[in-house]
Amino acid sequence: MKYLNSKEVAMIMGVHVSTVKRWTDAGKLPCYQTPGGHRKFILRHINEFLAKNKKKSKKVNIVELEGVKDRKLIQNIDHGEYEKLLPVFIKQALNADGNRLKTTLTGLYMKQYLLHEIYDALVMPVLESIGDMWANNDISVAEEHLASNTIRNAVYALGETLERKDYKDNSYTLSLALSGDEHDLPLIMTKQILEIKGIPVINCGRNTPANSIKRLLKKFQPDKIIVSLTYIEDKKLAKQELDDLLKIASKTHAKIYVGGAGIQYINGQQLKNVQLLHSMSDVAQI
Repeated sequence: MKYLNSKEVAMIMGVHVSTVKRWTDAGKLPCYQTPGGHRKFILRHINEFLAKNKKKSKKVNIVELEGVKDRKLIQNIDHGEYEKLLPVFIKQALNADGNRLKTTLTGLYMKQYLLHEIYDALVMPVLESIGDMWANNDISVAEEHLASNTIRNAVYALGETLERKDYKDNSYTLSLALSGDEHDLPLIMTKQILEIKGIPVINCGRNTPANSIKRLLKKFQPDKIIVSLTYIEDKKLAKQELDDLLKIASKTHAKIYVGGAGIQYINGQQLKNVQLLHSMSDVAQI
């Protein structure tokens, strides 16, 4: 976890150091204080402040603090130019430039662009493009894995900076990818989107057999279950797993949501018992 001093926060916020000190003294901008009285900040503190003071985001600039002097990148982040950011993001991922990926995502979020919008307009299209490059033999399996993992790490790092809200109630959402699906990035993004809304998420992760969640359902009694079907290699297994999950969930009060590219393989009978999620924007509406 990287700590920032008052001068660095002032640089990010585009204000004088005295303004940062005034905000902290007034209790508006959270910070840690060392025994010697020095103020230490993390990006989450700034995001919590910006969530309550959205107009202050206009001057925010996280990019230069990270040593990036690319004016075009800064401008594209400022204006949310996703189409212009797409080729840059792909290049950063293929070059394993995790720092710039994280800075790009953090910069957009601190400019008050919606998290689900960032994922729908930038991260998901980039992942799809990288997958297509692998399918067309433009990159190797190793390169595809490296790029995808670099993006995953950047998304996870962004999650560490997000503001945290008190949970609305004791109702949980359970999320998982069923047996045979090794992708967990959509689950990570889903958890972040819901938790900044104050909805606690129990994420079981990838490759989770449907029959293995029975005890979790009894323990947490979730009112929602989100299933990610990102990649289906064995359609028969996927259908059986979803049938098993629907059967188990039918004994609870939980509502079932299913998202991912694999939803095209859901049959008519299964569709009667689930609500489809076509995007991260749909997740944000849950």
